[in-house]
Amino acid sequence: AAGQGAQRAAKFSYDCAIDRWDESGVVLRIDREPFSEGGMRLAYRARELLPDGSEVECVVKRMKPGLLMPPETSFHEALTQTVAESYAQDFNRACAAKKLPHSIAFLPVSVVKLEGTTEPLCLEPYLAGEYVKHSDNDGHNETEDELAAAFSYFTYVTSNKLLVVCDIQGVGTFYTDPQIHTFDGEGFGAGNLGDEGIQRFLASHRHSLLCEQLGLPSLDAGLTDEELARKIQAAEDEDVVSGYGSEFGFDPSVASGWTSQRYTRGMAGLGQHFR
Repeated sequence: AAGQGAQRAAKFSYDCAIDRWDESGVVLRIDREPFSEGGMRLAYRARELLPDGSEVECVVKRMKPGLLMPPETSFHEALTQTVAESYAQDFNRACAAKKLPHSIAFLPVSVVKLEGTTEPLCLEPYLAGEYVKHSDNDGHNETEDELAAAFSYFTYVTSNKLLVVCDIQGVGTFYTDPQIHTFDGEGFGAGNLGDEGIQRFLASHRHSLLCEQLGLPSLDAGLTDEELARKIQAAEDEDVVSGYGSEFGFDPSVASGWTSQRYTRGMAGLGQHFR
């Protein structure tokens, strides 16, 4: 039995390696009142009840009912965080190859469907500690944290300039709720500001020692504003594809494979479970 106050649910987790949503059963006990809220979502403390009787602290997030957001919004949240984590793993491998002591991670996010409902909810582990926001999705840096900034720039370089993972926030080096801007503005929810979002990020990015240690090319070393503008325009005209990544033992074409078509397939694969 699920127990008093517990609810059975179907849990969907995305596997980037094979582009598939894996479904499993889960039993949750969710608080009645939210403990936190953002602009679009309410966050509830919850416990995942495991078969051996133990419990895991987690957070369930739902869209605010008054916003009338489409159910796909929760799919975007889960898929965005999963893609960000795939880049985090590439970043960790790049750091290890350069013998740098850095490691980051994005919390695993699943989409859950409670028995008897059709509303998709997001489920992620509870993150205890001091929550810090390093950057937003509009090109602003809230802290001077070099690790968060270097990771975002790394995603731009290794995706062959097709996207950037930003809006970096969390506890320590465990991040959650990122945003991804893509060159064509497709996928990753309403916060995807497209090429404008990428350009805003680049305008505020400062090349750091960590960027240098990772071998990431500097955007503006020694250039005047006019020279920098010409360089950016020339790069756009040539549409230069970077070969960065092969020296670290991973194929950059895998990391940069997040096309709008692949994303749409992932969204459709989950949507069929919520009709």
